Amino acid sequence: MNSEGKVKGDLVLIVVLLLIGVGAFVYNQVVLPKRAPGNKVLIEIEGKVVRELDMARDAAPIRFETEHGYNIVEIRDGQVRVSDADCPDQICVHTGWRRHVGQVIVCMPHYFVVRIMGDEGALDELDGFTY
Repeated sequence: MNSEGKVKGDLVLIVVLLLIGVGAFVYNQVVLPKRAPGNKVLIEIEGKVVRELDMARDAAPIRFETEHGYNIVEIRDGQVRVSDADCPDQICVHTGWRRHVGQVIVCMPHYFVVRIMGDEGALDELDGFTY
């Protein structure tokens, strides 16, 4: 049994995982802060905008009911989050605080989207283009 090959493979795997981790850290600390902070939040339920909120003003938690369940949105210090929901996976709650233009918080079981917008209502930079 050749254990020397396994050690080299393990070392390569560790180095690759460390590089991915460092890349993710640099992206979160360097690239994201350069994005413009949002100034308004659009709340969408089943693809329709149901409310527009100002990110500059702190808001008490607001409960949004859908036929699938509820989500509670909170705005504080120019950031927004879903603080509570009754969906089974809680991904929207675990997403945490968001503040940059283009970021979204999504609750798929409730067809609920929190979208951060800027001055023009669009992204500062083009994400992609499709014909």
